[in-house]
Amino acid sequence: MAWEPILWLIFFLLNIALIALILYQIVCLSDLEADYMNPYESSSRINNVILKEFVLQGAFCILFLVTGHWFLFLLTVLPSYYNVKKFLSRQHLIDVTEVFRVIDFEKKLRIAKLAFYLIFFIIVLVRFSKAGAFSTVLSVLRSNSKDLDVRSSVLEF
Repeated sequence: MAWEPILWLIFFLLNIALIALILYQIVCLSDLEADYMNPYESSSRINNVILKEFVLQGAFCILFLVTGHWFLFLLTVLPSYYNVKKFLSRQHLIDVTEVFRVIDFEKKLRIAKLAFYLIFFIIVLVRFSKAGAFSTVLSVLRSNSKDLDVRSSVLEF
């Protein structure tokens, strides 16, 4: 399938964006814990990116469903369900007045999310490289020339 490398590139970019958002939230919480940032500033920065993270996670999940990657879809349904549950109960935002009470839990939650997205980063990177290598091999085999130059076909990808 010619779309396979493009789809895995989209998955790769979504995963990088999710990792960046989670790292940003962890840094904000760490700065708050080290007293480099006040609670209002830290909460507002984290609350600005939480909805973006939820939307990207939902898109990540839906794209796995639409493209037929069932196992990866089932793995991403759990965090998506957790995000939807928190959003519908209006507990997704960090409250300025209670931020110091929940800072340890929030950091552990984001570190767990980061570990999850890093595992998916490895899976997506491997699948992206396989999809690209497979399409390159097919394009070499489909060529009708008698002298196959593997170097030029690999460099084209």
